[in-house]
Amino acid sequence: MIEFGYILIIIFELIITSLIVFGLIYLENKVRSCLEAINIEANSTLQTLKDVKLKLKNFNENFSAVKKLNLKKIKDVALLILDIINFVLLVRSMDFKRGKNLSFRNIKKLIPFSFIKKFLNLFKTNG
Repeated sequence: MIEFGYILIIIFELIITSLIVFGLIYLENKVRSCLEAINIEANSTLQTLKDVKLKLKNFNENFSAVKKLNLKKIKDVALLILDIINFVLLVRSMDFKRGKNLSFRNIKKLIPFSFIKKFLNLFKTNG
């Protein structure tokens, strides 16, 4: 009778072992499918990060190009343009009737010295 008990214990051990092995195989398949899904998601995330990196690189290059612009020169040119406009408006508002001569003294009053200084400084810094 003891041998029959040992045989039953061995059969139960075989059944339990086979259940555990089949369970482990089932869990291994689930883990592999989860790993494949995670791998696909990681690849798409990596591609998105590469796209963002490329866009940031392009933005940085464009920003560097904009930063290289000399804002002081732009301001000087804008002020020079305003001086030219003022000068043109002043000349247009003058009365040039026949018989009135322009003397050097009147021309000297027309030309603002800040205009001449900015104009000369613009060419001095460009040269």
